[in-house]
Parts: sequence; C-alpha cells; structure tokens
Amino acid sequence: MVGIQGLGGVPEPKSGGPAKVRTEREQNSQNVSGTPGSSSAEDNVSISSEAQAAVEVSRLVQAASTQTDIRADRVEAARERLDQGSYKDPAVVSQLADKLLKYLD
Repeated sequence: MVGIQGLGGVPEPKSGGPAKVRTEREQNSQNVSGTPGSSSAEDNVSISSEAQAAVEVSRLVQAASTQTDIRADRVEAARERLDQGSYKDPAVVSQLADKLLKYLD
C-alpha cells in the first residue's frame, strides 16, 4: 500500500495540537484579564544604549542640516586665495600646520 509520509521529509502534524494551543491561549488570556488567582502581567519596553545613541545622532544630523552656518563671502574669498596660490607661501603653510597640530594631539 502506498502512503504519503509528508512533503519533502516534513512529518504530518500530530492531531490534537491546535486544541492544546487553543486551551493554553484561553488560559493565558484569562490570567491576564485578572481572574481570581491569576498573576498580573506587566508590559515593559527597554531601548538599548546603541539605539538611544543612534536616535541622538539622527537628531543632531537633522538639526545640523536645518542650520545654515556657511558664510558664502568667506568661502568665495578662500577660493580666490586658492586660485591665486597664496596658500603656497611657506609662512602660510607653517601657520596652517601649527593650527592643524592642535587637533592631532
């Protein structure tokens, strides 16, 4: 006699499983609803420190994108000095290196 042993090696579900699950759900819902002798359940939410940091970074990026601290006149003046080559002067290079060093220490 030929019979099907399940699809793809997966066994057939056992009978009576859903009824057991249903009765467990009903019991749990009765316990949560506050019937006598039940323990009261409390919902809790905890947010990881990584998630909190990600939210803070996102908030700061959004705040920074709304602010316009770029001074167009200073940017244009710097472009002109770059085009003229005034930043190639050894005194200017030395001064710039001194200012950058304080950020590297």
